Amino acid sequence: MIKSSIPLQFSHLGIAYAGWAEPSKERHEDGLPKSYAVVLNGTFFGNFFCDRGKWIIDRHRPYELVLAAGERLSDWLIAAMRAFA
Repeated sequence: MIKSSIPLQFSHLGIAYAGWAEPSKERHEDGLPKSYAVVLNGTFFGNFFCDRGKWIIDRHRPYELVLAAGERLSDWLIAAMRAFA
């Protein structure tokens, strides 16, 4: 289903962020990727995992920024699932 990079763009605390999320090749039973490698403003931000509806990350990053990036990722995934339904 999702095999290409996911564009991410948002503003947080007055700072514009742009980048992408690269889905892992490992998949859950429903076909969705198990994680997403996120790059923001040219810097590797970390690997995002969704756990019971909440985004977690494997690096120490500001919680509010993780939430903002996770929300954009969720928005894209929801839109993609609707398009494939």
